[in-house]
Amino acid sequence: MSNRSDSARIKDADTVSELSSSTVDDNNHHATCRYRDPDGEKHSCHEPAEESGFCFWHDENLSKEVSGVKEKLEAYAKSGGQLRGIIVKRADLQDINLVRHGPGGGYDLSHANFYRSNMTCAHLFNAKFDHGSLMKADLHDANIHCASFINCNLLGVKLTDTKIDNIKVGHTLQQEAEGRRAEKRNDMETALDLYEQSEEIYRDLRKASEAHGIFTMAGYFLQKELTMRRYQMPYFSTQRAMSKTVDLFCGYGESPIRVVFFSLALILISAMLYFVTGIQFSGEPVGYSAEQGLSGNLQAFAECLYYSVVTFTTLGYGDYIPIGMSRLVAATEAFTGSFTIALFVVVFVKKMTR
Repeated sequence: MSNRSDSARIKDADTVSELSSSTVDDNNHHATCRYRDPDGEKHSCHEPAEESGFCFWHDENLSKEVSGVKEKLEAYAKSGGQLRGIIVKRADLQDINLVRHGPGGGYDLSHANFYRSNMTCAHLFNAKFDHGSLMKADLHDANIHCASFINCNLLGVKLTDTKIDNIKVGHTLQQEAEGRRAEKRNDMETALDLYEQSEEIYRDLRKASEAHGIFTMAGYFLQKELTMRRYQMPYFSTQRAMSKTVDLFCGYGESPIRVVFFSLALILISAMLYFVTGIQFSGEPVGYSAEQGLSGNLQAFAECLYYSVVTFTTLGYGDYIPIGMSRLVAATEAFTGSFTIALFVVVFVKKMTR
């Protein structure tokens, strides 16, 4: 009896010990913030957790509309706190200073959410907001020089008098990429809505760039804005075809080099057509012939190329004459060439006067 009682007491003690150990482990597990960064454990947060298991900055349910939140965030950043993924919705962050000096770049605020936050006059030089959200945030008079907004939600962000030199937004906006995915799923209603949002964002960025005289950046945003507008047009419509043609010819008036490449391509293709259909020089035919061999055909092609350049530039020396179907090719090339040269002058002058 005594031995059995002792065994029972030892077993009960072990059970209590295990429960206590489990409780301690659970408490230790929830002692720090449970934030999990999409890029892995290297960006874990080690701040004390609230009842929810997240720290103040990573808890979506804790309101940031409290007094002193700006000073608190500045201190948190300077202390080396995990800024990635913080949720600071509707916060008053006017004149906040989130500039980190020295090597290593600015503060990393990737995946952070600043929805509707007041960030007027904020100092955010070289900060990183990739994959986050600044939706409807007020950045009036803020300094975001060299900041990165790759795949960041910038819908409705206020950029009046914002210093945006050398910002990075990537090749596609968050909405633009989602729109293309929706289009592949044949969810056109969602795709059109996302393309409309992308157009609005690019328009705001263009206006902000123009306001600061950054016309090269403004030109790029104009191209993207008009491209997003084209994506909203019906397939196979005349309007969409015309928009695509203007984009291919000159990048909506922002790319003179496209005009040059188009001109060279037109001259080369026309020369090949002349080589096949034939032209005349002093009554003698010039073009492809199996009888004249390789050297003879190369000479004939060079003469066709010369004639193509003369026709494209509408010089018309009269030494070579089109025959047969070459007349149609020559008429088309002359008309297109005169139009293309005029277009190049307009686009080139537009770029140079900036």
